[in-house]
Amino acid sequence: MLLNRALLRQSVNIKQVKAGFAYPLYYNTLFATLREESTEAVAYARKNKVGYWPLDRALTGGTVTGYKDLAAIPPIWPKLWRRLEEFLRQNASPKGFIDFLERRNERVDVLPLMEERGLHDLIEVQGHTVRLFERPEHLRVIGKAGHGAGAAARLFGGRVIYLVDFARCQG
Repeated sequence: MLLNRALLRQSVNIKQVKAGFAYPLYYNTLFATLREESTEAVAYARKNKVGYWPLDRALTGGTVTGYKDLAAIPPIWPKLWRRLEEFLRQNASPKGFIDFLERRNERVDVLPLMEERGLHDLIEVQGHTVRLFERPEHLRVIGKAGHGAGAAARLFGGRVIYLVDFARCQG
């Protein structure tokens, strides 16, 4: 069964995004129409300042002095938070974070530009402040080959009960 826009609108995923309680985290395995539907939900949530969007610091930056700060920083893009958590397990401060990301060489498409970049090219660290240069919904993470194809839903009695591959549950 193909997950289309109408089914996606019924999913918990889109409802959470529209309510401002989920970040967009797109992978290249997600169909463009589903990504666009999610981006519309993000725009709605951001415009109406619902959920965590009034607190979001992905673009303005969050202050992180060390690992212990991660539990209390304002919301940021989950991919950025996970990479910070991984880095700060071994390091006392964000100093060297960009070099760490560069060594990982995770690739991301910047959708408005239709350009591929390294994740390290889209993040800035100034002292203890870490931020993205692009809105999360403008980014599409390029996953490793062979991770499966697109989003799928299972239906029971005509209702969406399970949605997979929205963010591929990978770090």
